[in-house]
Amino acid sequence: MSDTLRRLGKLHDLFSRLMFMAAAVILSIMIVSYCYEVVARYFFNAPTIWASPLVSYGLCASIFLALPDLTRRAAHVTVDLHEDLLPPAVGRWCARITYFVSGVACLGTAFITADQTYSEYLFKVWTSTYWPIPKWWLFILIPIGMFSAGVYFFRFTLGDPTVGRSADEVEAKAV
Repeated sequence: MSDTLRRLGKLHDLFSRLMFMAAAVILSIMIVSYCYEVVARYFFNAPTIWASPLVSYGLCASIFLALPDLTRRAAHVTVDLHEDLLPPAVGRWCARITYFVSGVACLGTAFITADQTYSEYLFKVWTSTYWPIPKWWLFILIPIGMFSAGVYFFRFTLGDPTVGRSADEVEAKAV
């Protein structure tokens, strides 16, 4: 693998880890706000109007922010029967074909959702809750997450040795 691609891969990995950390922070905020809502509603009879939309927005954001790093670590849901049922060499080729198809699907999804996000931006569409925000603020995370996951599937297809492992495993192997 060329030095430039290796550097781009490391940058991609860093970006994915940062997005995963942002997803974790958002999940923490969702938990605190939901607990606050329960206490305010049932103990003080003072429900909030912002907690439910915040949790909804946070759910969308956390899913698509976490997606690339989960894909990087191969922590996504997978059905890998070909590895168990086929000879190892054939299984590896089937896995690479699966990775390639998955990458195409993710990039196609990224393209479609980016187009929709742009449409939401152009037409100034807002969410319909008590706490409205422009829809594109949420939608923009979908093509970003799907694109990044698609890149990881292509890196798997090409046999990039740095994906599918934890950062500690990659560093230990390099030493």
